[in-house]
Amino acid sequence: MFETGSLYERFKLVSNINPELLNRGILHSKLIRSKMAVDSAKEAIACWEKAVQKERDGSMNDAIKFYREALKTHEDVEKLYRNKLLEEYSLHEGLGKLQLKQSGSEEKFDHDNKERCMDPCWLLNILPNDILARIVHFVVLQSGESWLQLSLTCSTFNHLCFHETDPYRTFAHLIYPKQCYDQTSLSLNGVSNLQVLEDNLWGNNYPQMLKKRPYVKFEGLYISVVNYLRYGANENGSRSWINPIHMITYYRYFRFYPDGRCLRLLTTDEPSLVVSHFSIDTPPKNSELCHWSLGFDHGFGHLTITRSSSKYRFVEELQIKDQGFRIHQRLKWLSSIIVDKEGEVTECSMKKEKPFFFSRVRSYVSAS
Repeated sequence: MFETGSLYERFKLVSNINPELLNRGILHSKLIRSKMAVDSAKEAIACWEKAVQKERDGSMNDAIKFYREALKTHEDVEKLYRNKLLEEYSLHEGLGKLQLKQSGSEEKFDHDNKERCMDPCWLLNILPNDILARIVHFVVLQSGESWLQLSLTCSTFNHLCFHETDPYRTFAHLIYPKQCYDQTSLSLNGVSNLQVLEDNLWGNNYPQMLKKRPYVKFEGLYISVVNYLRYGANENGSRSWINPIHMITYYRYFRFYPDGRCLRLLTTDEPSLVVSHFSIDTPPKNSELCHWSLGFDHGFGHLTITRSSSKYRFVEELQIKDQGFRIHQRLKWLSSIIVDKEGEVTECSMKKEKPFFFSRVRSYVSAS
C-alpha cells in the first residue's frame, strides 16, 4: 500500500508540471546534443586532417593512429572531410567567378560596353631581344626555378628561355663545374681533360647534355622515407591468438655541397623538424659528415658517398635517375658496404631501403 501510494504521488507530481517548461527542457536537451554533435564532427575533421598531413610526410604509423582516433570520434568523418573539401573548392570557384564578373562589369562601366584589348607590354616593345636575352641570362644564373618562372610570363620570354641555346649553355656552365668527379675514375678511363670529353660527347648540344648527363642538386635535400612492418609478441599471460604488428617509419637525409662534402642523417624525425636547421654549420644530433663523388658508370650518374670512423669505412653507392618528367630527381640504391681495418667487406641489406627524392628548399638556394 505504501509503494502504491508512493508511485501515485510521483505521477501526480509529474502531471502537475507546466507543459511549457517541459517543452523548454526537451528543446534545451536537443540543443545540447546538437552542439555536442557539431563539436564532435569538428574534432574528428581536425584529427583526420592531421592524419592526412602525416601520410603526406610518410609517417604512416602516426597517420593510422590519427585516422583511428578520428573514426572513434565520428564514424562518418571521411564523408564530412570530403564534404568540407568540396565546400571549400566550391567557395573558391565561386569567388573566382565573382571577381571575373566584377571586373567585367567595371570594364563595361568604364568603357561604355566596348570591348577593351589588353595593353601590350611596353618593356618588350622598347627593349631589343639582345637586352631581353641578357635578362634571361642573369635570371638563369639565379636558379633553375627562376628560369622556369620567367618563361611562363609571356610568349616572348618563353621563346628566349627555351628556344635559344644561350640559357642552356649558361645553366650547364653553372651546375657542371660544381660537380665533384672521382679522380681515380677519370684516370682509369684515360680522361685528363673533362672539357674535351664533354665536347666529344655533346658538342654544343647543351639541351641534350642537361637531359642525359646527371648532376647532383644543391638547392635542397634528398629524402628517403622507409616504412616497414615488424611483428611483435604478446605479453606474458595474454590469451590473444593475434600478435601485435608495429609499423616502423624512419627517414634518411642527404644534403650535398659543391666542395665535395655531404651531410647525412638517419632519424625518425619528420622533414618539418629537420629541414630548417639541416646544415654543416648547424649539424643536427647524430648527423654524419661524408664525402661524395661522381663516377662514369651509369652515364655519369654513379654517386659514391663515403664516411669513416675509428674502426670502419662506410661506402654507399647510388644512381642518379629521373622521376617522371623531373630529370635527375631521384637517387636509387645500388649498394652499401662496410670495410674494416683488415679490409674485410660486409654488405648491408637493401631489402627495406627506399630511393631518395629531391625536395627543393628556398633557404638553401643562396647557400649553394
